[in-house]
Amino acid sequence: MSTIRFARLSFERKLSHYVDQRDAIERRRAALREVIDFSTNVNALLQGTDMAEKTNKGTWYFGDVQEGEDYIAARLGKQTEETGREPDEDIRGFRQVRRDDTVVSFFVIDLRSSVMAFQFRRDIGRKAPFRILRAAFNSYYNREEEISASPLVDKEEVREEIAKLKKITRVRFSSLTPPNPDSTNSSRPMHEFLADSGIDRLLFDGESDGDEDEGINLEGDALLDGGLNLAEEGYGSATIEGEDELGEEKRVTTDEKPIESEVDMADDDEFNRRTLLAEVRDALDKLED
Repeated sequence: MSTIRFARLSFERKLSHYVDQRDAIERRRAALREVIDFSTNVNALLQGTDMAEKTNKGTWYFGDVQEGEDYIAARLGKQTEETGREPDEDIRGFRQVRRDDTVVSFFVIDLRSSVMAFQFRRDIGRKAPFRILRAAFNSYYNREEEISASPLVDKEEVREEIAKLKKITRVRFSSLTPPNPDSTNSSRPMHEFLADSGIDRLLFDGESDGDEDEGINLEGDALLDGGLNLAEEGYGSATIEGEDELGEEKRVTTDEKPIESEVDMADDDEFNRRTLLAEVRDALDKLED
């Protein structure tokens, strides 16, 4: 069984998009395929980005790329040179050897929802697939095209943690962006606020001074709750701070509550692609609840 996680790729609006005759899906596919290619020097693109340290872990590649009308599927691989030992009859013992090893993570991008489903591999990293893609993409285009990426969040787990807070003292939204293609009913108030205000990216930081027993009324306010839902849907991140019944300070962040699923992966990439696309649809259904 393989653990599958999900991230939302948000494409920044650019002036060039307004004169581009291609539809959004075709434009996304073409832009991503420029980067998701075996010939891409991923390590070079990561230099000077917040993912530069990943180049110390090995050489990164995209490979086994497939594309269709509304998807891109591929693998992200990390090649390393390891030292090991193997039996040697001449010395009647074990000699040291150097060997190349590559760990790969299969992923699919659903271009309609801009959601990436990827195989979690511990040796690659729990967020590395979408963070490396984001950093390499933005480096490649040098601001002519830009994407941000945030994990899809397990709403039920986040709400359970928030429910344990007797009082909420701080609500912080980071990099909230308008959804594409559309918001859910829960996130619509914040979506409409962003659209009506012409805001492409929102940073919000609200604090309560602690004098009131009830603190910040998060779920009772449609705009704040909509912002939390938007973060849970992968359009930014949210951090909620407060106190529990014992008066101890607690912190809940959407970045640490990803949606996960367990699936059987096969040697057949066509099977894996269909499986992960189905998992994307299931994950999006959970966000609608």
